[in-house]
Amino acid sequence: MNGKYRALTADEIQVLTQNGCRAEDWNRVEVSEGFCPDRVSEVYFGGTVRLGSNRGSIQGTEPICRPCGIHRATLYHCTVGDDCLIENIGRYIAHYDIEDGVLLENVGEVYCEGESAFGNGTAVSVINEGGGREVLIYDELTAQTAYIMAMYRQRRQTIRQMERLIARRIAEKSSTRGRIGQHSVVVNTTSLINVRIGSYASVRGALQLKNGTINSSKEAPSVVGNGVTACDFILAHSAQVDTGSLLRHCFVGEGVWIENGFSAEHSLFFANCHCTHGEACAVFAGPYTVSHHRSSLLIAGYFSFFNAGSGANQSNHMYKTGPVHQGIHLRGCKFGSDAYVLLPACTGVFTLVTGRHYNHHDTDHMPFSYLVEENGESLLIPGINLRSIGTARDVGKWPRRDRRRGVASDLIHYEMMNPYTGGKILKAIKICEFLMAKYPGVELLTWNRVKIKLPSLRRGLLLYKQALRGYLSRLLEALPIDQRNAPRTLLPEEQYEWVDLAGMFLARPRLQRLLEALDEGEIDSLDALHRQWRELYDCYAEDERVWMWFALSSLLNKPIDQITPTEIEELIRQGKVDQARLEAAIQQDGARDRALMMAVGYGLDFDQEREADFRAVRGN
Repeated sequence: MNGKYRALTADEIQVLTQNGCRAEDWNRVEVSEGFCPDRVSEVYFGGTVRLGSNRGSIQGTEPICRPCGIHRATLYHCTVGDDCLIENIGRYIAHYDIEDGVLLENVGEVYCEGESAFGNGTAVSVINEGGGREVLIYDELTAQTAYIMAMYRQRRQTIRQMERLIARRIAEKSSTRGRIGQHSVVVNTTSLINVRIGSYASVRGALQLKNGTINSSKEAPSVVGNGVTACDFILAHSAQVDTGSLLRHCFVGEGVWIENGFSAEHSLFFANCHCTHGEACAVFAGPYTVSHHRSSLLIAGYFSFFNAGSGANQSNHMYKTGPVHQGIHLRGCKFGSDAYVLLPACTGVFTLVTGRHYNHHDTDHMPFSYLVEENGESLLIPGINLRSIGTARDVGKWPRRDRRRGVASDLIHYEMMNPYTGGKILKAIKICEFLMAKYPGVELLTWNRVKIKLPSLRRGLLLYKQALRGYLSRLLEALPIDQRNAPRTLLPEEQYEWVDLAGMFLARPRLQRLLEALDEGEIDSLDALHRQWRELYDCYAEDERVWMWFALSSLLNKPIDQITPTEIEELIRQGKVDQARLEAAIQQDGARDRALMMAVGYGLDFDQEREADFRAVRGN
C-alpha cells in the first residue's frame, strides 16, 4: 500500500453508483493511484474508507488468477491495500486494515469491536484446573517463559515482574482496529471478531474466530481450516489448526498441528506438538507432545516430548476439594493404550506407563523406567527403558520432525543423556543402593507408593551405571588429553543441579541469576528476556563440562582432588564397553520387533512369501 490517497472524482463516483455502490458520505471514501472503479460493484461504504490500487490479479481458492476488486460487500471504517479481492461478505467488514494482496471471499462478518489486544493477555489456567498457575499468553510467548510463569509461583516478585512486562506488551498490541496481513487468504469463513491475522496466513472454512491472533509470515505461514472454532487464543508462526478443532483460552505454538476435532481448553501447546481427535484441559504441553486418538484425554498436567496411547486418561477430581489435583509427566514419557493415572502423580523422565495407577506415584528419581500394573498394584521396573529401541527411536526422530520454518523461538535440546537426565540417574543410583542395603532379603519392596522387585532393582542399578559411565566417557574422551585433569575443588552439590525448561536444559545457577535479574528489574522488556534465553541456551556445552566433573566425583564416590588420571582413563575405557553393551541391547530389542514371529498376517495369500512380504514392508 503506497499510503497516498486522494478524493474520488465525480466520474469515479458515477461509475461506482452505476455498479450498485452506495456511500454514507462519498467525501470520506479515498483511493490511491491505480484505483479502477469498474472493479468495484454492489459495495456500501460507511465512515472513512481507503482503497488501494486494484488493477492487478490475485490467486483465488482455485488454481486460477482473477481480477482484483471488491464485490458484494459492506465496509465501515476500513483500509484496503493494493491488489486485493474482496467479495461476498454476508454482513460487513468494520474497523479493519486489510493489507496488500489479501483474498476475502464468502465471509460472514469481519469486525473489531472496541479496543482489543487480540488474545494477548489472556490468562490460561494450566496444570491445575483450580487455578494458581495462570500463564498470560502473548504473541512471542516461548516455552521457557511460560514454564517460569507456571512453575515458579513461589517467586512472587518474579511473577509480578513478568506480568508487568507482559502488560506493557499487551498495551503495545492493543488497538481499535483489526488487521489482515499481506497475501493472506480468508475464505468460506463465518465470523472473525477481534482477530489479527499475520501475513501469508490461510483461514479456510473456519466457523468462528474471536479475540485472537494468527501470527504468520511468508517463511512460516499459519493455517486455520474447516470447521474450526477458537476464542481467546494465539497461534504462533507455522501453526496449523484444522478440521473441526475447538480452542478456548489456548496458545498454539510454532509448528504445532491440532486437527480432526481435537478439543482444548485453557491449554498451551509448544513446538511441534501434534494433537488430533482427543481432548485437553488445563494442559501445559511442552515440545513434541503427541495425542492421536479419539478416546485420549490430557488433563491438569505438564507434558513434554510425551506420547499418549489410545484411551490414555488421567483424573484430577477426587470429589472432595474439586478438580485441583495435578500431574507432572516429565520429558519422554509414554502412556500405553488405556493407561490411567489418578492425580496427583509425578512420572519420571522417559518412563513408559501401562495399566491403571491409583496410588499417586512419584517416580521422578527413577528415570527411564516402566511403570506397569500387576495384580492391581503399581510396579516399577527401574532403568529398563535405557535399553529400549523405542527410546532410541524417539530421541532420533524428534529433530527430524521439527516443522518450524523461519521462526524457532522455543529453545530445544534433544540429547537423551545430558546433565539433567544424568543428574536424575545419579539420584537413582543412590536410591537403588540405599534400598538394596536396607532391604537385602526382600523380594518385593515399596518405594514412593510403587512396588519394585529386587531383581529389577539390581538390573536397574546396573543399567543406570552403564548409561552414566557411557555418557561421561564420551564427554571425557572429547577433551584434549592435557585437559582431562580434574579440578581441585567442587562447589556445593546444589550448584550442579539442572532443570528442563520445557525443552531447554539449563544449569540451576544460571537460572537463579536470570530470575534475580528479573526481580531486580534488570531485564526490562520481553525482548530482553528472550535474548537472555538465547544466550543461556548457548551456554549448554560449557556448563555440561563443568557438571561432568561433579558427576565423575559422585559416581566414583571420591573427592574430586583424589581422582587420578589413571582412574579417568579407566572410566573412559569402561564407559566405551558400557555404551557398546547398551547399544547391543537396543539392537537386540529392535531385532525382536523384526523377528519372523512378528510376521503374523504377512504373506497373506501365500505362506511361502511371508518373509519376503515382511522384509519388503518392514525393511531390514
